[in-house]
Amino acid sequence: MEKKLCIAVYVFGSYTKYVPYYIYSILKSYPHYYVKIFCMDKLAKREAECLDLIRKNLSTNFMVKENYFPFPQFREQKLGRPLRFLIPYHEFSEFDYVYIGDVDFLIVQESPSLLDGHIEHCKKIKLPYSNQIRPNTKRLTGLHFFKVKEYYQAMNEVIDYYSNNLGEVYSLMKKYRSDDEKFLYKMIEKTIGFGKINDSVYRPHHGFHLGILRINAFESYIKGGYNNPFHRLPPYTLFKKQLLTYYEDPLFKRIININPITEILTLKKKLTFE
Repeated sequence: MEKKLCIAVYVFGSYTKYVPYYIYSILKSYPHYYVKIFCMDKLAKREAECLDLIRKNLSTNFMVKENYFPFPQFREQKLGRPLRFLIPYHEFSEFDYVYIGDVDFLIVQESPSLLDGHIEHCKKIKLPYSNQIRPNTKRLTGLHFFKVKEYYQAMNEVIDYYSNNLGEVYSLMKKYRSDDEKFLYKMIEKTIGFGKINDSVYRPHHGFHLGILRINAFESYIKGGYNNPFHRLPPYTLFKKQLLTYYEDPLFKRIININPITEILTLKKKLTFE
């Protein structure tokens, strides 16, 4: 029986513009995966139009839930990132695995696949989740994979507590200076613990992080990404080929025309002239 994976993100503010690209890249790379997008607000009309195109021309394996955790202070202070770790069990109960990612990525197909790589990592570290502790910190990374039933059996109580006390989460985010990775670390520390997580380093990006273009770090990212344990990018020639395939797809071109964003346009130029 095929294991069912859901890739999920929580989005608020201007980051909704990345939603069509994220969904497209996942379902183009892994047609059998499912995508759930949780939004604090409603999508813009142009973003919703792009999703209609994806449904008609690529896949219906996704869902967008709007007005999720509508806590305005999080939006105003850009402190809403920890909410992705508070999504309740019932949202994922039909899946075997969940991967919580960042929406400003273009996912690419890899070998081993995103799912298989994290399942193997869970086995190695003997934990129901796959992540990495940032060196010399008390922070897990924001890219978080877990086995649904085992994970929620241990985490339900703490997730329910914080979900019902969002004011406390808001205060913690101000204390942690919006560091949701520290928040996740504290949640795991109280419940499952860290097992053998330091014995096996595994935390790939599984694609291209568009945020790199906002800090003008494209060259260092692609040159060092293959050996960087926090990125683990595919070899650049393969990576470039997969990304350019997106730009050649008529559907992707239509998404760009309807919902153009700077990073997507810049990436095309970088890939073409690199």
